[in-house]
Amino acid sequence: MNLTRSFAVVAGAAILMLASCSDEPVAANAQSAQAGNGVCLQTSQIEHTQILTDSAILFYMKNGKSFVNTMTIPCSSLTMEDGFTYVNDVLEICSNSQTIRVLRSGNFCELGQFEPFEAPKVPDVAAPK
Repeated sequence: MNLTRSFAVVAGAAILMLASCSDEPVAANAQSAQAGNGVCLQTSQIEHTQILTDSAILFYMKNGKSFVNTMTIPCSSLTMEDGFTYVNDVLEICSNSQTIRVLRSGNFCELGQFEPFEAPKVPDVAAPK
């Protein structure tokens, strides 16, 4: 396969992935909304993210809440790369409708379902008597 055809195949695949993004209007709720495809997070309210595995990313919100996104298909090499990016001119990211791009490899991966996340509580350990 020549280079021009390879580029056309990759570009076509990227366009198809981006076409699956939601065009639904932004919900009034500043944190999250229930849409036809699940939880939506307003991008302006995302403080930072943490990659847990090739299948899970934590989204930390400015109000202290957190959401974990579990991808239906693992995103190869996500944990080994320098992070990911997504189209930042969208006002919200909804479950099962957003693609991300791994920074160094350029791989496109689709986010899965967003679920509220609470860090496990560490039990108090009493000092030995």
